[in-house]
Amino acid sequence: MLQQLPQVAYVVVFFLLPGLIGARVAWTKGKNPLPWFLLNGIFPPTLMVTFFQGPARPVQGHYRQCPKCSAYSKWRETECRFCQTDLT
Repeated sequence: MLQQLPQVAYVVVFFLLPGLIGARVAWTKGKNPLPWFLLNGIFPPTLMVTFFQGPARPVQGHYRQCPKCSAYSKWRETECRFCQTDLT
């Protein structure tokens, strides 16, 4: 049993943890978390792709869309960073 502990820790740290993080990030960006969990779990370097992708749609509490230029901005921003339209 103790000999299997390092193997289990390896699987959790290098496969399960990136999958869970990628699923959470994808969910906050309005994407389906299941495929991103699988993709990031099998190929952990793709976690960087998940972080740098933009949102797929407006997500309450995370991202909103500018009514003028249709760019996505973080929820806490009060004006669009591209056209300076008021987002409140």
